[in-house]
Amino acid sequence: MRPNFNRLKSVILVGIFVAISFINSFAQDRNYIAISSAVFDILQQADPSFESRVEFRLGKVNLGGHPFSGVMVNTEGAMHIFMGLYYDIPLTDFLFLTPSFAPGLYAKNNSKDLKFALEFQSQIEISFKFANGARVGVSFNHMSNATLGEENPGVESLALTYIIPL
Repeated sequence: MRPNFNRLKSVILVGIFVAISFINSFAQDRNYIAISSAVFDILQQADPSFESRVEFRLGKVNLGGHPFSGVMVNTEGAMHIFMGLYYDIPLTDFLFLTPSFAPGLYAKNNSKDLKFALEFQSQIEISFKFANGARVGVSFNHMSNATLGEENPGVESLALTYIIPL
């Protein structure tokens, strides 16, 4: 019974974030596509692999932050589909610090078992903005189930990201 209830909570949570992102997508300044390449499980090295991520980042909205959604896949077949908020903090005219948080659904396939379908991704990114508005950044993220599952192994990734303004 419990796994079905937890899956239902996960689906409801993701649905709420989809609805918020859709509703607020009309109040944007500028959108971005972020493409990342990373090392999955860089710290523990229990099941390291190569990771790719694509994110759609909405411009400024009335949530205090910027909604974004994305998908991560790795060479061991894992997939994480997520939605959350990010915050662009300008350090200078060309240097940005971008923390983010996103819950999502994780499927392990042959990759690291994170022991729960609902996983939370916390990330910190620093990026350099070019004259054309594009950015190149480096990010570090942690993904775990926040102890919703019986175990909470977690995983970290280190990524290089290219952010394209739309």
